[in-house]
Parts: sequence; structure tokens; C-alpha cells
Amino acid sequence: MKRETRAADVVSRLVVAVATGWFAFAAFWGLFRIPASGHLGAGSTAQSMAAEQIVRWHILYPAWDWYLDVEPPKSVYICHHPFLQYYVPAIFVWLFGHKDFIVGLPAALMSTAIPLLLYGIGKARWGAAVGAVAAASYVVVPIAIGFSDFTNLETFCIFGALVFFWGHARFLQTWATRDLVVSLVGIGFTCLGDWVGYMLVTPALVWSLVRAFVLPARATPPIRLESYVRWWALSVAVAGATIVYTLGLFFHANAISQWVMSAMTRGVADPTPLDEVLTLRKNWIDFSFTPLCIWIGKAAAPICLARLLILRRDEEAYALSTLVGAVFQYLAFKEGADIHIFWPHYFALYFALAMAQLAATAGWMVGTAARLFLPARAPAVAAFAALVAGLLPVLAMAPDGVRSLPIWRRTGGRYDDNGKLIRSHVDQLFVMQEVILPQKTPGMTIDLYPSLGWGWEDQWKFAGNPNKLTAVPQAGSKDVATHPFWMARGSLLPSDDQKKIAAAAHLRIYEDTWIVDQREPAAPLDAFRVSEREPTRFEWLVYGGTEPRRSIGRSPDPWLTWEWRTHLDQDADPPTGTPQSLDEIRIAYNVAIAKNNQDDADRWKETILGQLDRTPATAFTTSVRLLGVRLLKGVQPRLESWFECTAPFVTDDSFGVRSTVEEQEPYSLIPPDTMDREMGYPPNIPTKLWRPGFIYKTTIVLNHRIGRERYDGYWTGGNGVPRRTDDQKYTRLVVLP
Repeated sequence: MKRETRAADVVSRLVVAVATGWFAFAAFWGLFRIPASGHLGAGSTAQSMAAEQIVRWHILYPAWDWYLDVEPPKSVYICHHPFLQYYVPAIFVWLFGHKDFIVGLPAALMSTAIPLLLYGIGKARWGAAVGAVAAASYVVVPIAIGFSDFTNLETFCIFGALVFFWGHARFLQTWATRDLVVSLVGIGFTCLGDWVGYMLVTPALVWSLVRAFVLPARATPPIRLESYVRWWALSVAVAGATIVYTLGLFFHANAISQWVMSAMTRGVADPTPLDEVLTLRKNWIDFSFTPLCIWIGKAAAPICLARLLILRRDEEAYALSTLVGAVFQYLAFKEGADIHIFWPHYFALYFALAMAQLAATAGWMVGTAARLFLPARAPAVAAFAALVAGLLPVLAMAPDGVRSLPIWRRTGGRYDDNGKLIRSHVDQLFVMQEVILPQKTPGMTIDLYPSLGWGWEDQWKFAGNPNKLTAVPQAGSKDVATHPFWMARGSLLPSDDQKKIAAAAHLRIYEDTWIVDQREPAAPLDAFRVSEREPTRFEWLVYGGTEPRRSIGRSPDPWLTWEWRTHLDQDADPPTGTPQSLDEIRIAYNVAIAKNNQDDADRWKETILGQLDRTPATAFTTSVRLLGVRLLKGVQPRLESWFECTAPFVTDDSFGVRSTVEEQEPYSLIPPDTMDREMGYPPNIPTKLWRPGFIYKTTIVLNHRIGRERYDGYWTGGNGVPRRTDDQKYTRLVVLP
């Protein structure tokens, strides 16, 4: 090998190393975090909990009705998709038990291998340079980055399809049995991954059928026909066997009708024209792929088809085969695509394989020209040309890919969720982990306030079932041994219910999470401070950089306890000592107001105002005055809005926050998201309980999108909701670049 060619290979291997390292980081980043709400947390925990049923009861079926003490009946078997997405997590449940890190581990391991497989496919057919382009192209697509640890259908099918293609590409070179076996394992893996797996590989198999039995031998590059036909027949046999296996299990469970109904629901007919549908999903599509990726993907399709028709080699069919599967998945199952942003994940695989063919085309064109002038160096020139042509789009997309990772993780893979409110619920899950789980006994259930919302992430963390919806907890009852704890989220409780609950039981408040041990008699409430700090570098890597590290005080916090008891009509001793944090200073101010100590109140208020951005200060027609805002940076950027109550509220109102992307980020390919998002939840202390003269704050997690984003505040609620005195609806709180 000449020096120039060796240099191109060295550069190619370096590119692959960087691509694989980056994608491994994206996949494993925060592997040990608490699985939160959204696709990445709750979605993955659902697979793991269904897999636990397989391990626990030694059955072949995933099932609902998690954590019951009886074997699940056939009626709750999950028979919608092939079972590999459950079988693989079951292995990790069997190996490690019920641990948070196993939720994303299967996908993280497969994702780490994806750029290596793409490199192997490209290298086998077109050389190391093209293989490097294929690997690098996949790892910069935002949707691939965001769902790199998503244990769901897509990663299984993508991984399996690539193993199939890689084994096949190698088999065409070596005709070795080991490569034949690798290809067969791949097709089995992808077909057991999901129904779309069949669509990812079927076009390639159809082409192979045409090549072997229709086209004359001289029309295609030479092959060992007997070995080739054996590979094709075995591949079809493996795919057919997976169908028989899956549908056989469905039939055994009397679930064929369940499967058909699931498919019909996902593929519900819709008369809306395709261009209108894509326009409605434009924000999701642009963020998931970038417009450059979309444009290249469209332009590449006819080039890939032309290469297949001209060169008539199997490897030229890979990209088109995955494109067919991706299009089928995205268009045939409209209901799924409308509600799941990850639905077009397969297009990322098409993009990577198409980029390989585009880079190979560019290398061939430049190499052909180079042979006229520098014939000895033409191979090296072609290799570097392929690298340059393929990596230029990669470098252009890379910044947005990197920016997208924390957005995907912070929102649980929901991005803007079509403007809906997004909460990670990690604060609530952490309290459950630290307070309830150490006292959990086998078979124990938990009582919930009706509005709490019990998602798959809660079910996974508790590893048990919610018992019943209970508006007011029992106190001191002997009948609660199997369900001793009651839980609620304070901000979702009306003021009247808060008072009833506090009067009826010994309530423990952990910021916004309320817990009652129903075995205890009623007593005045205790409030505990949940302290937060920035993670260390090691914690940032292991637990992820989107949530602060939390800890709970061992004893009730005197400042918070006084505040809550005061507002819920319980006797409260004023805290002693000097307040340390700004929140304690706020409560110290309220203590001074309650005691009519104007000197202390003025002193504390001056300190508070000195810490706020007073620019958004606003007067309202009734009840409150906005004093200012405070922007908290760190791994979970938040915005605090500080209010002084001027008159009693008539209803439980909320301070809403709406965010709007005003401008595109410099050097970003992603256009401004046109969806305005709602960001504000009700305050922990309902406004009907607010006292004139007191100072309060509301907090939102910013979930900042790419671009210049404006956050506007407004009051919403019942009659008499505060309005700006100048009749404007919104108050500009902050603008983030």
C-alpha cells in the first residue's frame, strides 16, 4: 500500500474512532440516572418491566399487570410486536436485577456498535474512507443522538439490519461460512425487533432474487452462485421462521385480534394530504434531522437508485432498502408518527448509508480525473476526495447534533411535545427513592392523590403497584399495613384539599412532594428541605448533566415548616437564627411581616431585590406585584419569578410562562421552532392561601431550545385573575440566546 493510501486509511480510522467515541458517550451519558418521564425514561422502563415478567415467571411473553403476586394470565400478554425488545432487556434483568442502569443499557450497547458496523459495511464495499463517512454521518443526526439509549424497537431493528448488511457485504468478499452466519443472525435480530424490520431488509432480498434468478450472469459482477443462493434461501428461511415464531406465540395467547387492532390503531386512515401532514410535523422533523440532512436525503435517493441500476451490486441496495422501510413505517402508521417524535428514526440509518454512496460517487469522479494526470496517486486522491465530500455535511451538522443531546435528555426525548407542559418528575422520584423505598416491604402498594399522575417511571421506581386513588389519607389506621404511604404533588392540590390533608394526617412535605405515613396519628406537618447542588464531573458523566444532585435534610427545616404551617392554619413557631439562602431570606421577610417588624422586613426585602433582575417588574390590577426574576444557571437552568402579594386571591390562579423562539441560533442549521410552549405549573402554595404583604416565588425549568428564545409570563385562572395595569397580556421575563 502506498504512503498516500495509508495516510487516507489512518485518517479514516481516526474519524471512526472519534465518531464511535462520541456516540458511545451520547449513549452511556447518565446511564445511572433515575429514569424520568418521557420516551427515554418511561418508555424504556416499560420494556424493562415487561421483561421482568419473563424472568420472574419463566414465560415467553412480556405482560402488563406488573408486580402482582400471581402469574399474569394470557389476557395481559403484550402481543403487539415481535418479542426481541423484551427478550434482550430480560437478559439484563436476569443478570443485574431491578436496577436503574439496565433501562438504557441494551440500547447503549447496540448504539455504540452502530458506527463500527457502518464503517465495516462501507469499508467492505468502497474502502475505509467511505466507511468512515458512513459512521460519521449517523452519529451527527440529532434523532440518532437523542435516542441512542432508547431501549425500543428502532435501535433493535437498526442494529440488526446493520449486522445483516455487514455480514452480507463480508460474505460477498470471502464466501466464508462465518460471514454467512453473521448475516443470518442479523436478519433474525432485525425481524424479531419489530415488523418494520422485515421492510428494512425485504427490498434488498428482492433485489438479490432478481440478481440471482432474473438477470443474466454477465449483467452483474461475478458471484459464486451456489453460495449466493444458499445465503438468500437461508435468509428468507430465517425471516420466515421469525414470523412463524411470533405469530405462533400470538395464536397460543389468543392475541391475534389484539395484534390486528393494534396495527389498525397505529395506521388509522387520515384524509389529510401528505404535504399538510409533513408541514404540521415540520418542527419535529427539522430538529430531528436538520434541513441539510433532509435535503441530502432527498437528493441522494435517485443517485442511489442510479448506482444500483448501473453497478448492479448488492451493497448498492442497502440504502434504498432502508429507505423503503423508513417510508413505510412513517407513512403507514400515521397515528404513531403524530404522537411519537422518534417515529422517523430509521431515516437516520438511510442517511448514513446514502452518504456512503454519495461519498463513493464523489471519490470515483475525482479519482477518475486524477488518473489522467496523477495515475499513481489516483487511489489516494479518490479516498481523500470521498472523505472531504462526505465529512463536509457531517461537520456542518455536528454542532446541532451536540446541542441536541441535552435537550433530548432534559425533555425525556419529547423536545417541544407540541407545546405541552413537560416535567421530568425526577424530584418526585428522588423523594420516593429516599423516603419510601427504604421502608418498602414485599407486596406493598401505595395510595395516591387522584391528580398525582402515576407513570411508567413511577411504577419502575416503586417496583410495585398503586393501590387506589385517595383524596384524603387515612391516619393512624390499622388497615394500612399493606399500603402505609400516601403521596401527592403539592402544586396539583387545590387549596381546600391542602388544608384538609394537613388537618387529617401527619403530613411530610419535601418541596413539591407530599407524603403521609398513614400508620401515624394526625399531627402538625413537617417540611423538609431538598437541597440541590451541581454535580461533580464524575457525577455529571455517570448520572447525566440535566438534573442537579439532591439530598434531603434529616430533620424538618424550620423555615419551610413555619411557612407551610402558617399557610395551612397550624400553629407555627417562628424560626430562629440567621437565614442563609435567598429562599430563607424570603421566608424571614414573611416572618417579619407576620410579626409587624417593619425594620427587619425592609432589610430582608432590600437583600431580595438586590438579587433579582428588576427589569420585568410589573404592576397588576389586583392581588400581586411582580418584583423581578432570577435566572439560575447550571445543569438544570431555571427561572424564578418573585411576587409580592398585595391583596387576597379569590381563586387558585397560576403564573403561566410561554416560550417563543424568536431567532435562529448563529451557525445553526435548525430554523426557529414555530411552536410556542407552555412552561409554568401552579405554585406549590396555592394562591388562595397567599397572604397580603408576603413574598412568593414560582419556578420553571427552562428547557431551552436551539435559538434565541423569549419567555413571557401571564396570570391564568378563575374570575379576578391578575391583569397588567397597561392591559398587555404578557410580561417579558427573560430572553436566552
